[in-house]
Amino acid sequence: MTDSSASSSLQTRLTTTFPQTASLSRQDLEALAYDDLPASQQQPQQREETITPNQAYFEAFFHSLPQTQALYREHADLLRSNEAKAQRNLERQAPLEALRIETQQLFDRAKALEAEWASREVQLNEAQKRFNPSALHFSLTQSASKLNDRSEHLANAFVEGLPYPKDDSGTAEEAMVDEASFVRRYKQQRLLYHKRRLVADRWARNQVHWTD
Repeated sequence: MTDSSASSSLQTRLTTTFPQTASLSRQDLEALAYDDLPASQQQPQQREETITPNQAYFEAFFHSLPQTQALYREHADLLRSNEAKAQRNLERQAPLEALRIETQQLFDRAKALEAEWASREVQLNEAQKRFNPSALHFSLTQSASKLNDRSEHLANAFVEGLPYPKDDSGTAEEAMVDEASFVRRYKQQRLLYHKRRLVADRWARNQVHWTD
């Protein structure tokens, strides 16, 4: 009883760090500090498998410490958190697998389009050649020349009384050209010819500026 009172009133580093030990007797403290037998006197198998009363007492005391219980609670919280994360990962597995398959399909499609682009680019460059300035100027000049030839053929047919297509579609039937029809069609063809010829000549002199 005296030892118990003395140990409870004595302030040491041990009792300051672990207040639970302040109420323990000297025998209890010694039981916490020592095994029943020194380690040198224990057989290897006994040290591994046998738990002495003092060891059991120490473990019981150790597990009752607030610090130990706090560590256990923290450990349990971490386990629950990891289990919840694992469950969420399992729930996301199927959507992620579907997304992976879709991504792979899109990637394969992109690679196929990339391989196809080389030939498409050649075709695009060929198509764009028709719309570069030199090609457009040549097309305009050719169109003006055709209009000039067409109007001359119309005039010759009218003067010589020869049949001539009723329109400029290219598939119309031929017939004699009367005076009113000749004047109307000849005027239209010559007017369009001079417009295109004028634009072509100005274009050749860099006097035409195109805007988008």
